[in-house]
Amino acid sequence: MIRIMLSGANGRMGRAITGLAEASGDLRITHFVDLGENFEDPDSVSGDDVDVSVDLSSPEGTRKILAWSVAHKKPLVIGTTGLTAEDHSMIDEASKVIPVLQASNLSRGVNILFKLLESAAAMTRDADIEIVELHHNKKKDAPSGTALEMGRIISKVQSERGLKEKDGRSGFEGARPKNEICYHSIRCGDAVGEHTAIFGYDGERLEITHRASSRSVLAKGAVEALRFIVGKQPGRYSMRDVIDEN
Repeated sequence: MIRIMLSGANGRMGRAITGLAEASGDLRITHFVDLGENFEDPDSVSGDDVDVSVDLSSPEGTRKILAWSVAHKKPLVIGTTGLTAEDHSMIDEASKVIPVLQASNLSRGVNILFKLLESAAAMTRDADIEIVELHHNKKKDAPSGTALEMGRIISKVQSERGLKEKDGRSGFEGARPKNEICYHSIRCGDAVGEHTAIFGYDGERLEITHRASSRSVLAKGAVEALRFIVGKQPGRYSMRDVIDEN
């Protein structure tokens, strides 16, 4: 039995993971961490009944659970987005002490999309590149962490272009510069998540899209990550490691 501390237990993803854990037979959530009544503060948890923590909360929640995990030498899965450069540096430092699996998106399909983008970027070094993402109206950060990761992947492959990031367009801006990646964020209804990378040329364009119709794909990915990270050596891991092992 894998015993879990769940940070962000009252959120959509937290509730979805709780449902999967209850039905799994090999997972048990021993501590539900979140703001508000009836939830725990990690500082009050000894760690004796925790094998792994998962964080799907907020940047503030991530910092707290990261510090707890390092102090108690427990592996950690991080799916929270909107983190700062300083947060990522803290995660780097933590990974020297504990195994940390961090993912901008925990779905299997999105992580396959990341791999496809590497190949597409290698063959589209003169294309106009746009990234469009759609999420529910309660999502707090924009562009999404997944969209930003898509841009990082393309920029790394096409490093010689020095692609510049741009958030949306408005007004009379003139002709589109060639070497930029522009992000467009849509917030509408209860959309789970949709991401499209567009590579445009005169007369044609290539679009690579992932659509999630259910939050369960993210929760399933989180459960796979939890099972994967237990017993691993300290270091940084990703969902690609999970997919490769499976």
